[in-house]
Amino acid sequence: MGRTPGSDGVAGIERDYIISRLADEFGYPAEGAHLVADKLAACAGEVQASFHKWWTTGHLDVLEVEQYTVQRLMNEHGMNPVAAFLTLDWLIREPEKARTSLARGHDVLT
Repeated sequence: MGRTPGSDGVAGIERDYIISRLADEFGYPAEGAHLVADKLAACAGEVQASFHKWWTTGHLDVLEVEQYTVQRLMNEHGMNPVAAFLTLDWLIREPEKARTSLARGHDVLT
């Protein structure tokens, strides 16, 4: 159960375990958890490695992309850690688009 090296998942973490935990701990609906697990599996290697460390230990590495870290995205943009990791990957893949979107900010419900 949990992690198995070489499984279809993220950095050795079994995909079904990721999906289950996304739903149980982070409140993702089933379809959303599947989509997020697939996106995590497609992330750049350094993002996957940092995600793996956080997922298995709870410790956030200081992976910085375009001056953003997971902690900064959580603090300044209200993201959960999973969304922040996906955003770091987006910053790697499409830095201009991602920076522009982040600079616009986000809506806050009051």
